[in-house]
Amino acid sequence: MTHAPGPRVSLNEVAYRRLREDIIACRLAPGQRLTEKQLAADFGFSIAPLRDALTRLDHEGLIRTLPRKGYQVTPLTPKSIDDLFILWQIVGPELIRLGIRHATAEQIAAAEANFAELDRLAGEGGVGSVVRDIEVVNGTFGILAEATGNAYLVNLYQRLMGDMGRIRVLLLTSDQVSTPPAPAEHWVRRILAEDDPDEAAALASRYIEDVHRRVLTAVARWPSVMSSEVVVTASS
Repeated sequence: MTHAPGPRVSLNEVAYRRLREDIIACRLAPGQRLTEKQLAADFGFSIAPLRDALTRLDHEGLIRTLPRKGYQVTPLTPKSIDDLFILWQIVGPELIRLGIRHATAEQIAAAEANFAELDRLAGEGGVGSVVRDIEVVNGTFGILAEATGNAYLVNLYQRLMGDMGRIRVLLLTSDQVSTPPAPAEHWVRRILAEDDPDEAAALASRYIEDVHRRVLTAVARWPSVMSSEVVVTASS
């Protein structure tokens, strides 16, 4: 029996996904300078798909275009991290409230199914496990955002999640953070189990507030904070 081939993905899309994944995983670190020539050599893409990918990432806020100098992975600063969490504390609970209220049984089941792999990965550690955790959480929120039926919420969510993912990678892979900012039972899974949208939103609000506090405490311990940017040192 032969299987029908999956949808063809353009080189532009492949380059975009690869760069975005490396930015969120902090393999391309906050503040790192980039050029099209250097990226072409490192990733093996031609200039055209790289330029398209960089333009899309600029629109998402993950890349800055530096006139006549190339590009820069958007830096993370204590203020930008604080501002991001303040906005997520406003938006996140309402997205969850509306999403759970309007989600179909199929959407909730699809979101819950994502956590089976996280159970398998539990205890493995490393950036790969952290990135997969972020993909599952972001995918779950993506399902809830779509369930709201509100295009503005969907677009805002997509804009926020790239930086939220970067922050989580930095926290969970840093030697300076002794305790990961997450409860033993995954908080997003607990939210999906709530029958009451209002209680789900309240749970999310409490968790986001707690993570916000922990994040600011952790960031304050990074020496690079004195230079107003969180700088990631490449691991050996």
